[in-house]
Amino acid sequence: MRKNAVISILFLFAICTLSAQVFNNKLTGEEQKRLANGELIIRNIGKAKNISINGVNSALNKTIDSIEELNPNYLAEVIRMVPYAGNEELLEKLRPIILNVEDYVGIPYYSERHETYYDLYSSVEIKNFEDNGSTAKLNAIMEMSPFGGIDTDISLVTDAESLYYENTNLNNLKYHDGITVVKDKCMKSIVTVFRSGDSWVLYGIGGVKAPSIFFLRDRVETSFMNRIKTMCSYFFEQL
Repeated sequence: MRKNAVISILFLFAICTLSAQVFNNKLTGEEQKRLANGELIIRNIGKAKNISINGVNSALNKTIDSIEELNPNYLAEVIRMVPYAGNEELLEKLRPIILNVEDYVGIPYYSERHETYYDLYSSVEIKNFEDNGSTAKLNAIMEMSPFGGIDTDISLVTDAESLYYENTNLNNLKYHDGITVVKDKCMKSIVTVFRSGDSWVLYGIGGVKAPSIFFLRDRVETSFMNRIKTMCSYFFEQL
C-alpha cells in the first residue's frame, strides 16, 4: 500500500474519531467524509439550535454562547479540517491573514441576484488597532455595497493551540431605499481554530438578526449569508 494511501486512511480514521467528540448529530456522515477529504463544508442552518459543534473547549463554548446571545434568524457554518502534521504553524499563518484587513478589499463575492462577481469590500479604513501578540483589537470602517460603510469591531485571541476571532457591526445597516435591515451589533462572524489530536479544526459561523420584511427577506438572507460564507471561506482556503 502506498504511503499516501496509508496517510489518507489514518487521517480518515482520526476524523471519524474526532467528529464523534467535536461534532454532534447535526453533521451528516457524508459531510464527515467530505471533511476527511479536506473539503470545505458550508451549511445554511437557520437557527442556533442547529449548530453542529459541541462545547469541547473554552473557544467553542464562547462561540456557542455568542451565537445564542445574538439569536440570529439567518445563520451559516463553514468547516474545514486539516492534518496537524505538516501544518504545525497554521495559527501563525492564519493570524496575519485575519488582521491584515486592508487585504479584504477585492475579495471576490458572487451576487446570485446579478449573476456576476463584485468586491466583498470596496474599501477599508482602519480607525484603531491594538496588538499585544496574543490579543488584538481592531476597529475599521469597511465599505460593503449596497449597505455602505460598516463600522466593524474585530477581536482576535490566540494561544499555542487555538485561535478565536469575532467580527461585529457597530452601526445600523441600510438597504438602497434607506430601510434598516440590520441594527447595530446584530451581525456577527466568528472563526474558531483549535488542535484536537492529529488534526486542526477550522470552524466558522456567521449570523444576522434582521427584521423579517416580507418583500426583502429572501434578498437579505441570500445577500448576508453569501457574504458570511465568502469571508470564512477566504480565511480557510488560504491555508
